[in-house]
Amino acid sequence: MDNKKRKELYYLKPFLKLYGVSPTKINLNVESPDFIINYSGKRIGIELTEYHSLQEVSGHSRREVESNWGKIQKKIYENVKLDNKLMGTHVLMFLRKIILPSQGEIPSFIDELINCTKIFIAEDKKSSLVPETYKILNKYIDRIDISKINDTSFLKWECDINAGSIGLKERELLNVITPKVSKEKIYCLKNLDELWLLLAFGWRISQSVPPRLKYKLEGFKTLNLVLSKSSYTHIFLYLHWYDVIYRWPNWKKFGKGKFFDLKEY
Repeated sequence: MDNKKRKELYYLKPFLKLYGVSPTKINLNVESPDFIINYSGKRIGIELTEYHSLQEVSGHSRREVESNWGKIQKKIYENVKLDNKLMGTHVLMFLRKIILPSQGEIPSFIDELINCTKIFIAEDKKSSLVPETYKILNKYIDRIDISKINDTSFLKWECDINAGSIGLKERELLNVITPKVSKEKIYCLKNLDELWLLLAFGWRISQSVPPRLKYKLEGFKTLNLVLSKSSYTHIFLYLHWYDVIYRWPNWKKFGKGKFFDLKEY
């Protein structure tokens, strides 16, 4: 199984469970649509796509910024693991702006981060502003919070890049859904009883949307017109982080409502 299919299953299985569907069979060895399930005597095709906003930050997409942070974080871990004194630490960095060090600055950024953190730990500081003497670190990081964990195998160094949400715009939904609608004729050749489109929203900022969307979705007139002319039986917006599903038509809401109640305001 390739990584793409593994990632799709990461969303599909909890979605089906949350929606209350227990298929007798999930056919993985298909493309267009991504899956065919057997459920309640029906063959249901499911096309799954992971949602990412095209919103830009400093000329770069949110997705690109998040990907770059992931690469920097990996290098941080590679260096931190070389020092046993830093094991069992949870470090949270607060960015001045959503801007990350350039490739040339990354080595100095990591060195200064480790040195600064070690001094904070030695001085038993739980939270402290980054001194100006750390020129590269201070350029990007305003404050560092540190927690010591009584587990030397624990290690978590992160920043607040994934705090908040980006909202949801009709244009961005149309950008994702319209190409899927144009391919639906291919899907319909698979002798299906129903065809579903599943948009999965993950935990990253480029994927995170507010959990109360019914009235907003009902107001997206162009989107709803496009969907009404499509061959899809259902369109699902699956907010994985919140355990919430919105189902078109009528954008009915399903789910547990993790972190909040299901009531729409």
